[in-house]
Amino acid sequence: MIKTLLNLSHVDEGLTHCVHDIRLTFAELSITVHSNEAMLLAALADYYRSYLKTNTSATSLDLYVIEQSVVGDDLDWLEVPREADKQGRKEGYLDVADGRWIKKFKTGMAFLQRTEKTIAVGPCAANLAQIINFINNQFLNHYLRQGFTLGHASGFSVKGEVTAIAAGSGGGKSTLMLRCLENTERDFLTNDRILLKKTEQGTSAIGLAKLPRVNPGTLLHSDRLRHILPESRQDVLCQIPRNELWSLEEKYDVQIEDNYGENRVQLAGNLARLIMLDWSLDSSEPTQIERVNLLQQADVIEGLRKRPGPFYQDKDGAFTDLNAIDSVAHYVSELENVDVYRLTGKIDFDRAYDLIATLGQP
Repeated sequence: MIKTLLNLSHVDEGLTHCVHDIRLTFAELSITVHSNEAMLLAALADYYRSYLKTNTSATSLDLYVIEQSVVGDDLDWLEVPREADKQGRKEGYLDVADGRWIKKFKTGMAFLQRTEKTIAVGPCAANLAQIINFINNQFLNHYLRQGFTLGHASGFSVKGEVTAIAAGSGGGKSTLMLRCLENTERDFLTNDRILLKKTEQGTSAIGLAKLPRVNPGTLLHSDRLRHILPESRQDVLCQIPRNELWSLEEKYDVQIEDNYGENRVQLAGNLARLIMLDWSLDSSEPTQIERVNLLQQADVIEGLRKRPGPFYQDKDGAFTDLNAIDSVAHYVSELENVDVYRLTGKIDFDRAYDLIATLGQP
């Protein structure tokens, strides 16, 4: 059991208890997860089952997950800045030799981010979503070090041609992306994060290996997904006014294979179009879509911008300014070969589905 986080020799001794392991392969990156808790690894294998179709990779990483009691609450954590629309104390950090500890205040989980042998310590089984995020941060780091830019968007793919849907948190991008998957020619690419890079062939897009994690309103209004909600919970939610239901934070995972069929998940493609959601529950205007000229309306893509966050280490192992975010001009440049649209008016997912179908893709 790890009793102190700042003695890294002591921490590394704790890794010897991680006698179980599982190998997760995401295209060119593989991550071997070691743990002292076999059941936790089984849960991870089940979660990532849609992504484990390949067996070879160019880059391999080791990540350790140590199930134990909370440690490190007594340390003087520096606070991680949050997005402008987010309130409350969520994360803290402390830099150590060759790495950084990040503390999740609500759960007590602690994560050591470094270039080799990254570690998660604490009540891991009770906080599987945070372990998944930690694994996925290694995935993001891998591609950010190759010059990709991080975006805040969902997305789907049709034969390698990607449509991304972006908005601020709570803008409806996940719900609309799942609605779009009702067309069986479309495959799931990403729920909340996308990596972009302009190339000679166009703009490459890589989705994050994370299942859609949605609020109950999304499930309640989908014939396909309503079963994820217990019937007793459905009865309660049906009585909640639409505005309150829209803002209710209560997350559920949507397993794509279970609900949309096998082989409906992709990790990469060419970004053909970006749809920015600029609609509103309070609008009485009809839902419509319009083409955007980014050279004249660059601010339209503000909701796409995303900070890399406290887990990001560059290729030299250095941590960047936590407030750093790429400029709007940089995003405009990366989107030079992408058709950008703005969806306005009242929030109507069925109408949006029909409008997207007119953009030249199934």
